[in-house]
Amino acid sequence: MQLAPFLVEHWLNTHELTARYNLAETDAKPFTIRELLELTGTHVDKLLDTRISYNPTLGSDSLRELIASFYPGSTANNVLVTTGAMEADFLLANILVDPGDTVIVQYPAYQVLYSVAEARGANVKFWHLKASEKFQPDLDQLEKLIDNKTKLLVLNIPHNPTGAVVNEADLKTILGWAEEKGFWVLCDEVYHDLALEAGKVPPYARTLSSRAISVGSMSKAYGLSGLRLGWFVGPQEFVEKAWQWKDYTSISNSPVSDLLAQLALANKQAIMDRNTAIARSNWEVLQGWLTKWQDLIDYIPPAAGVLAFPWLKRSDITGTDFCQGAFDQEGILLVPGEAFGQPGHFRIGFGGDPEIFASGLKQLSQYCAQL
Repeated sequence: MQLAPFLVEHWLNTHELTARYNLAETDAKPFTIRELLELTGTHVDKLLDTRISYNPTLGSDSLRELIASFYPGSTANNVLVTTGAMEADFLLANILVDPGDTVIVQYPAYQVLYSVAEARGANVKFWHLKASEKFQPDLDQLEKLIDNKTKLLVLNIPHNPTGAVVNEADLKTILGWAEEKGFWVLCDEVYHDLALEAGKVPPYARTLSSRAISVGSMSKAYGLSGLRLGWFVGPQEFVEKAWQWKDYTSISNSPVSDLLAQLALANKQAIMDRNTAIARSNWEVLQGWLTKWQDLIDYIPPAAGVLAFPWLKRSDITGTDFCQGAFDQEGILLVPGEAFGQPGHFRIGFGGDPEIFASGLKQLSQYCAQL
C-alpha cells in the first residue's frame, strides 16, 4: 500500500519548531497536567501511583464505558480506544474499504480521511464545500455522487479546515440514505463539543443511526493532544476487526493517557466551558482583524471548532506565498490552502492562548502592510 505524502503534516513539521507565533494550531489551548488535576479535583498521587505498563489493546474497560456513555445506545463493546483520531480513521479505512469501492469524502479534508482509501484502491469522490456557497453542504450534489458501489461516506462535523457543519436535519437525511442503500457513514467529530454558537452542531452521528461510526479524540476540543488518545464508536464487529489491525500499529495506549482521559471526560462540561470561552474570545479578535484587512482577505465565519479558512483577494499571491512570507518575515505559522487543494486560502487556528494569538495577529498585520 503506497500512501501519498501528507501535505499538511509535512508543512507543519517543516515549520513549527522554529515558529515564534503558531497560528496553525488546530486544538484548544493545551492543559498542563497540573491544570488538569486542579480542574478535576484530582490528587497528584493518583497520577504518580499509575503503573506504567502495557494497557489493554482495546483501552481500559473504565475508559471505554465512560466514552460509551456519551453515545446512548452504545456500550463499551462498541468502543475501540486508539492513538488519536488519526489511528481510528486509518484503521476504519483499512477494515471497511476494498479495491473498487466508492468512497465519498467531504472536501477539502484532512488527508487521512481520503488518502488511505485511495491507497486501498478505492474510487474516491469528493463532496465539495465551496466558498462561493459559503461552505454550506449541498445534499443534491452528494446524492448524485452515490452509486451502487458506494461503501463509505466520510464526514467531518465540525469541518476541518472551514468550520462548517452539516445540520441535524441534513445529517438525518444522509443517514437515511445510508440505511436505504447499505453504505457506512464515518463521522469524524473531533471538534464536536466546541460550538461557537449553541445548537449549531448536530448530535453524534452514532446516536442517530446504526450505519454511522463516530470518531472522537482528546486532542482538538479537549486541548489534550499530548495524550495521543482517540476512539471510534461503531458496530462490535468493526471493533474486533480493527483490534486485529491495531495489533500491528500501536498495540495499546499509555495507561497514563488512559487515566488522564478519564479525568477529563468525567469533567467534560468544565473543560468545554473553559475551551469554548477561549475560542469565542479569540474568534472575536480574529473577526476584528479580518475586518481590518478586508481589502486583502475575505472569509466565511466558521459555525464551530477553532479553525477558519480565509482566502486572499489578490490573484498574484498564492496561499503558499502568503504563509511562507509570514513565516520568513515574522515567524508566524499558518497553513496554506494548497495543502488542502485550495489555492489562495490559508487555515488559521484560534483555540490557543489568547495573548499569543493576539500578538501573532499584530505581527501578521505588519506583514500584510508590506503586501
